[in-house]
Order: sequence, then structure tokens, then C-alpha cells
Amino acid sequence: MGGRPRKPTALKKLQGTLQRCRTPTAEPKPAGELKTVLPPDYLTESAKAIWTYALDQAPEGMLTTLDFAVFSRWVVLYDQFIVVSAAIKREGTIQEAEDGSLAVNPMLRALNQTAATLRQLETELGFTPASRSKVSLVRAPQGPANPFEGL
Repeated sequence: MGGRPRKPTALKKLQGTLQRCRTPTAEPKPAGELKTVLPPDYLTESAKAIWTYALDQAPEGMLTTLDFAVFSRWVVLYDQFIVVSAAIKREGTIQEAEDGSLAVNPMLRALNQTAATLRQLETELGFTPASRSKVSLVRAPQGPANPFEGL
């Protein structure tokens, strides 16, 4: 399907651009905050630290329990990105082959593939500066409720 990707209703609500006439009536509404979920057991200790840090930094109401799978993939890939980066730092980007010629470290390809996938997930989750700039939190008015709001 071509064109712009659809903007989630939650994002429209946060930005203050939600219109009732354009809101899907059957859209699922996730209930729980992802911040309340503990890091899964299958994560490494460093990935668990990434999980906790990222959720502490995420705006309130941005990630729900329905985002668990996407967020988990991001955490695992980010942890792998750090591990592969450390290996490249240790081994260098250029290595000497058995025949004495110089070759690019094969870990560099893994790093680039991981970075590309991370970029896609970061955009989906609103973790990049560009995607984050599209979100603005609208504070609820403090006065009495609008009696004409439901019309």
C-alpha cells in the first residue's frame, strides 16, 4: 500500500489533532502502560538495563502493553548493536586475511544491518529526533468540561 503511513490515534490525541469524525470506531485501545511491565527473562542483563532506561525516558502514555513485541525487538537489537560495535572496536574495521591481504571486518556488515532495522523500529516507536518532533503533549484544560463537546 503506497502513501504516507497512518498515524496512530493515540499520537493524534497527544498532538491535539484528533477529530471524532475521522476516528475509527473499532480501533483497539490498549489498556496498560508498558512502564509497568518488567523486562522479560530472555533478555541479557545489559538488555534489561536498556529496557529500564528506555521506558524511564519514554513520555507518559506513549508505549502501551500492546507495544511489547516491537519494544522487545528494539531492546534486543540495540543490545546487539552495542556488542557488535565493541567487537569492531576490538578487532578494527580492516583486518588482515590469511593470504596477507586486507579485508573489511565482516562484523561491519552485521552492524549496518542491525542499524538499519533499529532505525525502522525507532521511527515506529518515536525514538528518533525527527519522529519525536511530530509528537507534542497537549495538556487537558483545567476548567470545567465543555458542555458542547459531545455534539
